Amino acid sequence: MKSILWSLTLIATLLTSIALCSCNKKETLDFDIPAEAIIVTNYGMEGSTSFDSSNITSITVSSIPTGWKVNKIDMYTSTITVTAPEFGEDVITSDTMTLIGYTPTGKTKTISILLAIKDPVDYYATPSNCYIAAEPDKLYIFNPMVDGCGNALNTARIGIIWQSYATTVTIQDKDVIKHLDMRDGKAQFYVGAIKEEDEEDVSVLAGNALIGAYDKDDNLIWSWHIWATNNDPRENTITLNGEEMMNINLGADCNSNGATDSDTIYGSYGLYYQWGRKEPFVGPATYHFSLNADAEMFGNDGFPMYIDYVESSALYGTTAWASSHPTSFITGYKENAHDWIYSGHETAWSAENNPCPTGWHIPEASVFANLTIATADDERSWEELQKMYGLHLVDTITSEEYFFTAQGRRNYLDGRLDIINDDETLPVPWSAYYWTSTTDGERAKALYFDLNTATRTWNGFDASRSMRRANALPIRCVKDK
Repeated sequence: MKSILWSLTLIATLLTSIALCSCNKKETLDFDIPAEAIIVTNYGMEGSTSFDSSNITSITVSSIPTGWKVNKIDMYTSTITVTAPEFGEDVITSDTMTLIGYTPTGKTKTISILLAIKDPVDYYATPSNCYIAAEPDKLYIFNPMVDGCGNALNTARIGIIWQSYATTVTIQDKDVIKHLDMRDGKAQFYVGAIKEEDEEDVSVLAGNALIGAYDKDDNLIWSWHIWATNNDPRENTITLNGEEMMNINLGADCNSNGATDSDTIYGSYGLYYQWGRKEPFVGPATYHFSLNADAEMFGNDGFPMYIDYVESSALYGTTAWASSHPTSFITGYKENAHDWIYSGHETAWSAENNPCPTGWHIPEASVFANLTIATADDERSWEELQKMYGLHLVDTITSEEYFFTAQGRRNYLDGRLDIINDDETLPVPWSAYYWTSTTDGERAKALYFDLNTATRTWNGFDASRSMRRANALPIRCVKDK
């Protein structure tokens, strides 16, 4: 009997200890909406988004904009569905809704999300590896279930891999794209509007972002480049050798046209690409390549991200590995002519790996064949030319002049940013490279020029220079015919 009483006492003591520990332990909870918004494209339209929660058993609406209504908060599917107001004079088209999440013991967490009606830019029917966002205050829509050629993807979720800025950012809100979401096989993101003081015009925050598609096991299976620019490159074009070419670099915000102010020069640089890869790399942190530092990149959580530099190998030096590791610069393999591919060479910049927007592609070397340095630039003092970070090139057939920025490259040996040439005895203050789709045996062709500070007539120029394929160079896209 004493044994039984002793056992019961021990059990009661243990239960009391557990209860006391449970009471002293801080209750955990989490409630968040990753997209931070529900944005629809028309009045009276239904929209939804997913939420993340832990230890949340119910959610209530604390406040909601006039005219909007919550249709359902589904705790099983973690989905919130709302309906936008019908068209009317007192309709609120953009405001926040406040929600309260409750734990089983009554603890709460309050969050606010944006509810908005925004005009769409719909890319859903035109798959691409690069989507242009040139209109501010718009909702952009694309198909995350296919790659740039329309091949099916088993996309379970999407997320921002990185964002970076093509101009000097002076505002607090630094997101190039916002409110990324995927529902019912459609992806959407919002590009806001920036309005400078004392100015009526609005603009986008110029920059670039990379969105990734992930499968059910959270493996990255594809990525899309979002190009936010205030100069629509599809409209700002030039004609070279019968081809319509964008007048700004892929990923840039402008063509500096010989301007010497740092912001304009920096905004004209754009992104850098290893030959045959669709995945872009950011450029320098400053227009003059100070300390060879990379431009800032920010991940999905807003924290800094960095380029990873890896040596080509049987594992890393493949197109499949490169596609699933878009932030990895693959240095050239010496035994394979310093190609980033470890064995063999890709014979063409394939349609699946086309970094240009749909309807555009990388030019062949022949497009640049008629260009040379404009006489006026060759006659300028090198001190003046040095400040321009580029040259006017003249078409010897049409006599038309076009400005090309000299924004250097990422070197094939280690991925470092280079703005000068390889000549140890006669280095130059800047040099320019532009990829073409034309191969040259184990190498590939590029437009090249530089500035010689000793004698201006020695300025280097080569419309079709052979370059090692692990180099990362800028690109000017040409229109499909």
